[in-house]
Amino acid sequence: MRTSRLLIPIVTLALAACQSNLIPLPFTPPTVRLHHLALRNAGLTGGTLDIVMAFYNPNRVRVSGTRLEAGLDIEKNHFGDVVLADAFQLTDRDTTLITVPLNFQWVGATMAARSVLNSGAVNYRINGKASVSNPLGQPLSVPFSGEGSVPLLHP
Repeated sequence: MRTSRLLIPIVTLALAACQSNLIPLPFTPPTVRLHHLALRNAGLTGGTLDIVMAFYNPNRVRVSGTRLEAGLDIEKNHFGDVVLADAFQLTDRDTTLITVPLNFQWVGATMAARSVLNSGAVNYRINGKASVSNPLGQPLSVPFSGEGSVPLLHP
């Protein structure tokens, strides 16, 4: 009789833990793709291009990011590198857009810059990594790369 008195609370506690988030869920790293580019401004010596990346978080919990680094090539020419050192949050089971500005100079980027200014879309290649924390707070580096064509929005 004493054993059954102990067994009922233990089973009840185990079932409650399964229904709540007491047991850690498996963590799937977020995926990253280039969503679009937006020309913020352009002057005589260069300008600023906003790189908008789409992070998809398949997990049932929000994911915290601490850093983002990427290199962007446009029309097979290196256009520049970006670093985002500000914290960011990725909504659970959703896509979050993150905008990172890229300052560029016309010198050394003329072919890519011409494509940016003359077209509604550009061919790109991007490589980088995002630093995020899993639900237990452990740091994780998520590499990403992609290529294709994305729209270029003008102000």
